[in-house]
Amino acid sequence: MSEIYRVLDANINRAAEGMRVLEDIARFVLNNKNLCAAIKQCRHDLRSTTPSDLYSRDINQDVGTHVATKYEGIRESLHDIAEAASNRCAEALRVIEEFLKLEETENQIEEIRYKLYDLATKVIRGLGSTRKQQWKLCFVMTSSDCVLPWKDTLSQTLTVGCDCIQIREKDMLTNELIAHTKEVMHIANQYNVPVIVNDRVDVMLATNASGVHLGNTDMSVEDARTLCGATAIIGATAHTPDEVRLVTSAGADYIGVGAMFASPTKPNVAVVGPVLLQSVSKCNYLAIGGITPENIQELFQVGCKGVAVGVAISQSRIPGKIAESLMQQEAQLA
Repeated sequence: MSEIYRVLDANINRAAEGMRVLEDIARFVLNNKNLCAAIKQCRHDLRSTTPSDLYSRDINQDVGTHVATKYEGIRESLHDIAEAASNRCAEALRVIEEFLKLEETENQIEEIRYKLYDLATKVIRGLGSTRKQQWKLCFVMTSSDCVLPWKDTLSQTLTVGCDCIQIREKDMLTNELIAHTKEVMHIANQYNVPVIVNDRVDVMLATNASGVHLGNTDMSVEDARTLCGATAIIGATAHTPDEVRLVTSAGADYIGVGAMFASPTKPNVAVVGPVLLQSVSKCNYLAIGGITPENIQELFQVGCKGVAVGVAISQSRIPGKIAESLMQQEAQLA
């Protein structure tokens, strides 16, 4: 039975190593205590469920020690690391489960294996989009707010360096919004700028837009990630430190945090001011709400990384100049 013990020894170590990688991502990257603890428990359950006196590895006689595939040593992102660890766990646990059957004893490996599938998925989803980034200026565009033709407003804003567009259309019918989103994307793609759809996961999926922004009463970040996959950018709104923690742990790629100042588009939203930016300093975020060239310095003075602006740009006859002014003031402060 020494051959069986060699297989078990190798795969118990392999599974435990994979679990430790996932555990550390949950702990140090996602800062998710519950997820970290659950993976750690699986690791301990594995050790307590399997024979503890194997120690049957014989490295010198192991013909597979130097066998490797072309891409085995390549990792380009945290997603790659998490997916490799997940696959390592799944494959090793399956081997352990099969070989323990020869021992004619009951084992809990199948239960651990299924639990790890779920936990690994949560780790990978928690890492968010593979395309997430920190933007400097997001233009939140409602076409009916634009005093110029919306295409002119959009083009002028993009020309001066606006690096994200969010489509916010509360009154368009679904088919109109899909057509409108495609038009916006056609223009934005010429500048290699992502387009985010406000609220509407279905429209984002139908148009293959870069992502979706979700409010407090919209679909949850977790459900949106299930539908949209790993590449879609998912943003979420937060008005308090507790809401920031909630959407961050859910895997939001960026947070729309505010309101910074009183906003004519959302008069009922409480103004929390620049102080809330302290709670999102480690995240990608966009400060939002009533931001203008006249007050944006207050945000940059506390280290603001990016802003989302709507009315100040759309209701100007010189939208490009306004967008340029919003971005230049950060440079002036630096």
